[in-house]
Amino acid sequence: MVAALFFTLWCPSLVAKAQINNNNLTLEKLELFASVFYHIRENYVDETDDEVLIQSALNSALNSLDPHSGFSSASDFLEQKKAEKREYGGLGIEVSLENGIIKVNHAIKDGPAYISGIREGDMISSVGGEPIKGKTLEKAVEGMRGAPGDPIKLIILKPDNTEVELNVVRQIVRGRAVRHRIEKGYGYVYIETFNNSKLTEDLIDALNSITKGLNGDLPGLIIDLRGNRGGLLEQSVKVSSLFLDGGEVLSAKGKKLQDIQRYHAEQGELLPDTPIVIIINSGSASAAEIVAGALQDRGRAVVVGRRSFGKGSVQSVIPLSRGNGALKITTQRYYTPSGESIQGRGIMPDVLVAITSDTGKIKKRLREDSLRNSLSNKDDTNFKEVYKKIIYPSDDWNSSDDFQLHKAIELLSLEQYDEIIESNMSIESFN
Repeated sequence: MVAALFFTLWCPSLVAKAQINNNNLTLEKLELFASVFYHIRENYVDETDDEVLIQSALNSALNSLDPHSGFSSASDFLEQKKAEKREYGGLGIEVSLENGIIKVNHAIKDGPAYISGIREGDMISSVGGEPIKGKTLEKAVEGMRGAPGDPIKLIILKPDNTEVELNVVRQIVRGRAVRHRIEKGYGYVYIETFNNSKLTEDLIDALNSITKGLNGDLPGLIIDLRGNRGGLLEQSVKVSSLFLDGGEVLSAKGKKLQDIQRYHAEQGELLPDTPIVIIINSGSASAAEIVAGALQDRGRAVVVGRRSFGKGSVQSVIPLSRGNGALKITTQRYYTPSGESIQGRGIMPDVLVAITSDTGKIKKRLREDSLRNSLSNKDDTNFKEVYKKIIYPSDDWNSSDDFQLHKAIELLSLEQYDEIIESNMSIESFN
């Protein structure tokens, strides 16, 4: 009876398949699990929870496949779906604490604060009738959050020292995923995450703002993807499309040979004559690696920094029948336009640049290939960073300055940039 219960809870489709194929060995192993499960329930020194035991067994089985596969119980799956839809009310500003009061560093365009007249550089001295003085930034910001539609009174100090009282109605707001500026005559954009449905729109606005600030002439662009853990595949393809004139961005291949999906850029790139440098590090993963790999393979950008994380797999979430939770399982691998798998290898920069001074050896970093049970890569050729090729800052380099950014800017003005682009363009790609 316990065995029958186990078969129902564990995976009826697998049992059915085993019966059809007369796979006696598989059935014997499942019966063994049911027997162990029975003895735990009957003989373990403390009371056990059947659901916890089964969920732990499922996760152990899935984690043995790779670190990104797993099982969620019905309650956990429900919470995950709620979290995806959860919305918060806010003012749409980025702030810091300066001299005991809140300073507005950025007001999201069309956000409630911006619409009310709040701008970058404004100071907020009172929130909801309570002075900010003496509060931590966390406590001060806490008072600005609330339900969408609820108004809140703010006292604003403008740069000309005038004081304004505003009633701002909280709205559902999203943080910006792109930060931009002009850096020594070149455009600079930092993409924090691809997990934002408006990322591409924000990036276009940032590029337009930079170009306008440079009087219509953009001599070079730096795209900073350091620490970007990825996000939406759709956004990685759209972002790549901005800098490619059609052709392949990536392919995703599953278990079967015919299970191949190819993703292509749209025709007409945004900045066809602008040199691009992308900065990555070991924290750049998934969607960030797709963009870096696509622009590198297609000869559209030079990549500098350190080898990326190497998260080159796709996970599918499969809701289970009868409300038994959901299965997250790896179903595909990502490949760059040249056909190279990202999994476990990542993207190797064209120019290896360190952020800190030379210690005499390469520091071990957490990457996909160091995770337990990570998927292997059929390409077993050496893909490690070569210590002698890494450019380190000198001993007298100011540690507060960004050496990788410094080298990226320098590269835009060197002949070496064109040489690397020509080398990358010689790589055969599926366009």
